[in-house]
Amino acid sequence: MRSLGPLIAAAVLVAACGSTAATQPAVVLAAPSATTAPTVVPSPTASPGTTAPASAGAVPDAGVVYVWGADDGIYRYDGATGSLDRVWGASSLRRESAYGPYVLGRHGGTTLLKWDGTTQQVCGGGNWSDFSTRETCAYTGVGADRAVYTSYSGRDGQPVSKMLLPADWGAGEFAWDHNGLQLAIVRLEARPEPARQHSTLWVMNLREGTLRKVFDSSSATSYLSTVRWSPIKDRLSFIEQDSTSASLAADGVNIRLHVVDVDTLRSADLGNLIAGRSWPRWSYDGLAFIRGADRFTWSNKQLVIWHDWTETVVAGDGRTVALAPAWYSRYGEPARLAWIEGSVTNECCVQYVAGVGPSADRVAVLRTSSGLVRVRCLDRVTEGVRWSADGMSILLLCRRPGAERQPLEVWYASIGGAPRPLVTGLGDSGFGYYGLQPSLLDMTAWSLADR
Repeated sequence: MRSLGPLIAAAVLVAACGSTAATQPAVVLAAPSATTAPTVVPSPTASPGTTAPASAGAVPDAGVVYVWGADDGIYRYDGATGSLDRVWGASSLRRESAYGPYVLGRHGGTTLLKWDGTTQQVCGGGNWSDFSTRETCAYTGVGADRAVYTSYSGRDGQPVSKMLLPADWGAGEFAWDHNGLQLAIVRLEARPEPARQHSTLWVMNLREGTLRKVFDSSSATSYLSTVRWSPIKDRLSFIEQDSTSASLAADGVNIRLHVVDVDTLRSADLGNLIAGRSWPRWSYDGLAFIRGADRFTWSNKQLVIWHDWTETVVAGDGRTVALAPAWYSRYGEPARLAWIEGSVTNECCVQYVAGVGPSADRVAVLRTSSGLVRVRCLDRVTEGVRWSADGMSILLLCRRPGAERQPLEVWYASIGGAPRPLVTGLGDSGFGYYGLQPSLLDMTAWSLADR
């Protein structure tokens, strides 16, 4: 392997662009620069045709919500007016900030969708990029260029770009830590049969100028994904799939969740989980995740919290299942957790997909300082929940029973108040088995959210 010393040494300059308080539990975002016209994707707001979602009316307390529609468009819902406008498309909601969500375009580049409805392109490059809390961008090259670059504002305010890793290094997915000083990178290593390609996990420390491997599986066909940092300690969670079988993956037989401590390289294998890869979630109080193989989401699912090498089972006792955990977490305060709970049943797929029968009888459970609070989507199936920043209201993901197309809806509720719909006509059916389950945290960005 060629020497990476000069590349990393040059990249250390990035660390000088932000706060030096690397040991703090959180970093305050610098204010974004003036809005610039996005240039990466042609016509991201093109006409969505007949599959567009619809507003259910004004709910002023709900703030602003960005939602991902079944037509692959991203829409801005304004609670004050009830307006719903398509503002972007062909992108995935990624990091959420006080200024708005960052979206990763499948055409390339990262764009900030501000809460006021304006947009700002913050990172160019190819089909993978990540924007840090220090306003530093890491991105892959365009087209066949698989090199990894970084860009940031220099002392004169002009953009500066550096290559971090050459194209032949094999970088795949990558993610910034909470301080914007370390980059976790999945490396794809070509190997002889039967492995074909094997993933390892590396961390580049831009302050220290180091690059080292932090995880390598004994499985010849190990594939790593869904890399996420703890918000306060240098620990990473990630998912390993050690087989090329899609059928085994649907059952979670070959999908496992891991945690590794970047400093000590101590790791933990947290067991099997189905393909609901959006479910592992960090907070100041640890990692919440759903354990349990089996492609059906109405059986064999436990909510577990992993914290400092100790596990606690929170919900899912064999009579009930737990899904879709969401944290309310502030540094120095006891964290709260919410999840979706339902009864274990032996029914099969048709009834669940139709939103009828015992498996569709689900409720959002909120663990508050005064005990457990249960909230339903009235006459809908309850599929997801997330907290507001003050812990006094929630968003709900609801599903119309019996609907074959676009059954998902986003609702709002204050704690103790009646839920009210915001946006209808989102998503499609066909989830609930083969490891498929909609995620409210992936489908929405909320101006009032706890993040």
